Amino acid sequence: MSPQAPGLWARVLVRALVVVAAGVMALGFLGPEAALLVAFLTVLTYVLLWARSRYAGFLFVDPGPDPGPEPPEDPATDPDGQTDPPRGPRPRNPPD
Repeated sequence: MSPQAPGLWARVLVRALVVVAAGVMALGFLGPEAALLVAFLTVLTYVLLWARSRYAGFLFVDPGPDPGPEPPEDPATDPDGQTDPPRGPRPRNPPD
């Protein structure tokens, strides 16, 4: 993210408003220490998400071998066209 990126200052302003709003809400509900903690954790979340998007190529270079195709799912019906019974502990009985 360079300073010349379009919309950078708008994103920074919106994120700052979110941090302030979260801190004010925590201040009203939980007190000043919790407000600082919530504001810090919100900023840390933004920083970690930014770092993940920026450095994901360095961290995840080789995903490893392809595990192959997934096994097919069991069909819900038998070949004769009958459906499977419910798989709960007992079927629900209608009221008397």
